[in-house]
Amino acid sequence: MNFKNVTVAGGGVLGSQIAYQISFKGFNVTVYDINQDAIEAAKRS
Repeated sequence: MNFKNVTVAGGGVLGSQIAYQISFKGFNVTVYDINQDAIEAAKRS
């Protein structure tokens, strides 16, 4: 199985770090969170 796209549920401290590590390895990452402030903070991380 080859994954190219990954969705991370939650853009808090843990979710943003998971998204960062996954994107660093070359995957396409989408971060989903119900709190827009968490999404903005994850973008700055």
